[in-house]
Amino acid sequence: MKIFKFLVFLLIPIISQAQIIKGIIYDDEATVKGVKIINRTQNILTYSDDQGAFQIEAQLSDVLVINSYFHEQQFITLTQPYFENDVVIELKKITNELDEVEVTKVQEKMFDSLGLQNTTAKQGQIAYKKRTFGSGDNLQPTLDLIAVAKLIGSLFKNKNKKPDVVYVTPEDLVTLFETNTYFNQKFLSSQLDIPKPYQQLFFDYFSAQQLEVSILKKENEFKLVDALLIHSTAFKNILKEHTKE
Repeated sequence: MKIFKFLVFLLIPIISQAQIIKGIIYDDEATVKGVKIINRTQNILTYSDDQGAFQIEAQLSDVLVINSYFHEQQFITLTQPYFENDVVIELKKITNELDEVEVTKVQEKMFDSLGLQNTTAKQGQIAYKKRTFGSGDNLQPTLDLIAVAKLIGSLFKNKNKKPDVVYVTPEDLVTLFETNTYFNQKFLSSQLDIPKPYQQLFFDYFSAQQLEVSILKKENEFKLVDALLIHSTAFKNILKEHTKE
């Protein structure tokens, strides 16, 4: 009995240190939902809700890792002030080599291939240290981004849309891969083998296939996987064809 009381006495300080951190996450536009918050010290995981709010158990000096698909990763070492008030975390959006071309709703506005050309022209021909496709560590391919942009733009122009049908847009795909636990950055990089600088361009290409938005529903996940695999292969072939040695 004395041993039991002694163990309880030892555990009380440890238990009392565990607290709930509450906060909200936003970027320069709005609050951000679906952000992954990891207490790396305690190995605890949670996500921000539709209003960007979250709460997670933590102790003093724990390290929180803030992960969001389209934002820079953050590391926060918890000090006493974090436990006294709600935490406000500001995320910075990731900018890649393509300057992350912003595409509005495709069903309302045609794909602005000229705008994409202007954006990519600023970058010139981008050379990477490692080959994205093919082999050979010493080879440095240069992708003709303008030609790829024109090609994707032509896909939008050459297809006839059915009236009263809602199609998948790049914005739909951004939301999907930012918030879905299965269709995420790892799926894009590992399963589809789409390099990060070209993922937004792949979303544009995929939406140009005019697939009905219903394919994004949970009950159609297998159809979506098949479509992503098929069109990612075609997209990578396009990149390969427009890669100059």
